[in-house]
Amino acid sequence: MPSDILINAAFDEVRVGLLENGQVVEFYVERKKDTSLVGNIYKGKVVKVLPGMQSAFVAVGLEKAAFLYVADIKADIESYAPFL
Repeated sequence: MPSDILINAAFDEVRVGLLENGQVVEFYVERKKDTSLVGNIYKGKVVKVLPGMQSAFVAVGLEKAAFLYVADIKADIESYAPFL
């Protein structure tokens, strides 16, 4: 069964289609404004600690430093050990 992948990339959008036997079976669209960074894993450096807010700003290579709240990592800190 012949398969093809078609990719169309524009300034603010990428479209990907999977064709099998000339028929579209999967289609994906990703827009720049729709991309979410929540849930991704980053390695970074703490650049500022805010003790009163129990949080920190972490430089992860993006335009702005990421905001990290202690409760977001405190519960399962042991699971992050392999990444440290």
